[in-house]
Amino acid sequence: MDPKKLFLWPAIISIIGHVVLIFVSSLVDLRDNVKAEKLFTVEITQRQSFVEPKAEENTAREKTPQQAPEAKQFPMPEGGREDTVNIGSSDVKYADYLAEVKNKIMRIWKYPPGAYERGEEGVVVIKISIDAKGSLLHAARMTSSGFVNLDSGTLDVIRAAAPFQPLPPQYKLSRIHIIASFRYRMKD
Repeated sequence: MDPKKLFLWPAIISIIGHVVLIFVSSLVDLRDNVKAEKLFTVEITQRQSFVEPKAEENTAREKTPQQAPEAKQFPMPEGGREDTVNIGSSDVKYADYLAEVKNKIMRIWKYPPGAYERGEEGVVVIKISIDAKGSLLHAARMTSSGFVNLDSGTLDVIRAAAPFQPLPPQYKLSRIHIIASFRYRMKD
């Protein structure tokens, strides 16, 4: 057998094998159990002793989520741009900034005491508006949990977490609106 062919065949077989391996590995999704929207869902769980409300306070009402009135509009600076993203967005452009916002809120988070004592659970959807300098322009309830304590407690925590980091210059935005769902749930 020709010495050139002796070295050529293993090289060809190696190249074909590597191409096949690369192609097959690109078909495998290692993130099959991770959902982008779940990465940033805020779930509050805190174990405390449950205090039974007094008889006169026990005015149970149905928990019905309600739509909030339309959020107040702030004038856009001339030549300014804005964008609205969900805090669970899988958009790589905003992922780091959204993670910082969420972490800052989570560091000061507490289940509203009155809501916890009454066993109130629900989901509050909030629109957070942040300007280029990181100042909180507005925080508005888009969807209510059905409980005043949960709704107001969520807004209070967002206001207390402000100011946030300035928007990165590469965003080229005057403001960003972040839609965040805050799930209050007590675990046994």
